[in-house]
Amino acid sequence: MKNTFNRFAIRFLEILFLGFALLAFRSAGGIFGIFAPRIPSAWELSKLEFWPLLAAILLTGPFTGSIGKALREAAPWLVAAPLFLMLAFWGISRAHPAGGIYLVVWLAVSAAAAALSVQGRTWKHGGAWLVIAAVVAAAYILFSFLPPCFGPFLDSADAAAMATIPC
Repeated sequence: MKNTFNRFAIRFLEILFLGFALLAFRSAGGIFGIFAPRIPSAWELSKLEFWPLLAAILLTGPFTGSIGKALREAAPWLVAAPLFLMLAFWGISRAHPAGGIYLVVWLAVSAAAAALSVQGRTWKHGGAWLVIAAVVAAAYILFSFLPPCFGPFLDSADAAAMATIPC
């Protein structure tokens, strides 16, 4: 598929569909805990960007020539988009916004990631970006079962997660 807009549209719709599917499996345990956000922390919610974007890249890879080429071209956005989403969610969580704000931010970041990942730019250090993306994937898997107890890994709505209450 040579038309960049068609690749963007397909990739963006895949990200949205897979992200909403992950939200539907949020309460399921087991293997779904790796892919779906288990608690509403900024880190867990950023899974809604990483795993669907990775799946969209893998599914649309054959349209660009090969899956390896598509991964090398999109690897920087596969790393940057979920981390940006995590920082955005962590920043806005201090204001305790309505759930619609999180949805709008997720849609905006997903659209930007899909648009940037289909540009076809070859990166000088494409292999290094793939290694960083693999490290991010390993961190998602590890922190799904052993989350740290600070910052973006905590649910901002949980009073016990904020700080201890002095006597």
